[in-house]
Amino acid sequence: MDDDAKDCVRNIVKEIMRELAPKKIRVNKNFVTYLTKLLLMNPNWGIGDDFFRQRENVQHFVKYIIEDLLQQQNYPKIVTLKVQFYFSCNLERMDHVIELNKRDLKNKLSSLKENIFMATKIGEREEIDLLFKKIVYYTTLITGLGNPSKPKVYEEALIALKSILDEEELKDFVAMSKFEKQTNLTQVTKVVAGIRLFNKDCEKGGEGIPDLPTLLEKAVVVIKAGTEETLLMVMERVNALTTMVDKCYIVKHTCKGFQLQCITGEDMTIKNSNDVEYIKDLLVFFRQYELLIRRILDEIDHMPLKSEEIWNSMEKLLKIIHETVYMKIAIPIGVVFPLFEQLWEIWEQFQNQSIFLSRLSMIMSNLEVYARYMRYDHLPIEQIIRENSSMTDAERLAETAHIKLISSNPDVKVVKCEVVKNFQNIKLEYLGFCCWKLIESDGALIPGNPNMGIAVYNLKHYVFSCEEGFQAFEKNPQMFVNCVLDLARRKPQFIHFFQMKNDLESVYKIEKLVQGKIEIRICEDKSMQTVVHTTESHVDVQYRWNIWDIKREALTNANLLSTRTISSQTDKTGSNSSLATQTYNLKTRETQTFPTNYANVPKSSRLMNALRGKNDD
Repeated sequence: MDDDAKDCVRNIVKEIMRELAPKKIRVNKNFVTYLTKLLLMNPNWGIGDDFFRQRENVQHFVKYIIEDLLQQQNYPKIVTLKVQFYFSCNLERMDHVIELNKRDLKNKLSSLKENIFMATKIGEREEIDLLFKKIVYYTTLITGLGNPSKPKVYEEALIALKSILDEEELKDFVAMSKFEKQTNLTQVTKVVAGIRLFNKDCEKGGEGIPDLPTLLEKAVVVIKAGTEETLLMVMERVNALTTMVDKCYIVKHTCKGFQLQCITGEDMTIKNSNDVEYIKDLLVFFRQYELLIRRILDEIDHMPLKSEEIWNSMEKLLKIIHETVYMKIAIPIGVVFPLFEQLWEIWEQFQNQSIFLSRLSMIMSNLEVYARYMRYDHLPIEQIIRENSSMTDAERLAETAHIKLISSNPDVKVVKCEVVKNFQNIKLEYLGFCCWKLIESDGALIPGNPNMGIAVYNLKHYVFSCEEGFQAFEKNPQMFVNCVLDLARRKPQFIHFFQMKNDLESVYKIEKLVQGKIEIRICEDKSMQTVVHTTESHVDVQYRWNIWDIKREALTNANLLSTRTISSQTDKTGSNSSLATQTYNLKTRETQTFPTNYANVPKSSRLMNALRGKNDD
């Protein structure tokens, strides 16, 4: 990655971390950088070297990372990426980890070392003894050969130190420059450690020195047993998930070839398509978990052989040292000191093995923590495991072992695994998973079967889980290769899973790896069944069957165009709005009448006549 690309990634990571702060999302900055680099392998994001002129694309990219990835911390896709990042920073850089461990120990003892270098003049006995004590403590702690605070360890280390550095030489050491002191102290440390290891072999010392070969042998057995137990648990979930995914897809024959069709429903194990996508991502996580555990087991299996080689070389060197010092009173420094230094360097390899083994144990513990993040309570995984209804990879391969692939494409050759030399050393593309089902299902990991035959295309080896997948592959193999690359662009967890980083970088300038297919209309015979009386019967009162009625209405409407409407009368009042009234029940009431004791006669009325002014009767 050039400087411009690094600057672009650095600016994007700063913007992501700035957006995450108010959302209270905690994430490792190095992991964000790792994730950003993976996603930017897809040129379709439209982010190039000119960072500031592509603000819209950058904002869209940042929004995708925050909302679709980092906010779903426990989703299998993001946890898989975290596991890959953690593993790449530890096991793949184990030499660097060992150096960091040593550097950390040196930093802890740096103050003691600086205190040794500060002495510029010594004269009194107390100053000499104090400086000897400081050097003994430093050489013992930096080599890890016991605890110098214990009297026997301190006494043995002091005797070994004074055998190569007397008081006069100590005074010369104090008068040296700081660089010379550093070189001299490093040499003294190695020689003292070699002398103590030699004394331990002679059974005349070695107090506090751990028996690393024996301890390593016991630790390897314990850690390997725990790792194998974890692998069995992981494989149970892998088998259950693979069985569930395989049942969700059926091979369907169409006019264009074969394709996978996803089936879900109430009568199926998986109810909806969202669960299918979740299971596929979960399967990728557990397959990645399986690969990492197998990688750790391989490292553990190689450790006894490595320890045996170290021990054999140490025995040979001890034999040479015994022959050199046997029955001799004085030996030249230039002869014996290099042997003691070599002895310490060999012993240091044992220490590196112990650091390596403890690191593997810590990696396994952290992987178990990541596995606890997975939530699959809503899926019937445990039920399938209890019922033993899941198929193992071996059982799945046995079902298709009788199928033999035959190629009709001269560019694709099929070879049998029985006739291939060193079949175990052959690298199968996509870790031996069927690339046809991988593409058709958009990310389902179904193991291919090498016993059916191995397809060779461009010197690369491919295997398939069914005959239909191979037939589709041989028609256009390059398209399937490009489809897998495009899948890795869209789903970054497949980049390190399939080790496709270099392949994606080689096609970075190609934006569209897979061209869209032109749909061709094809005539097909179809049959259909109509439903009887799909709608209720309806009588249209305005329907006219006589054409003269329609003509008469048309003439009336035409005459209305040349007239003026003064008033209008509607025919119906059905369009008037209806009003609602509230009624209430009649209530029984009592009335009080007057007593009947006399009759009321009508009063006489005076009528006014002749209102226009006439006053007579």
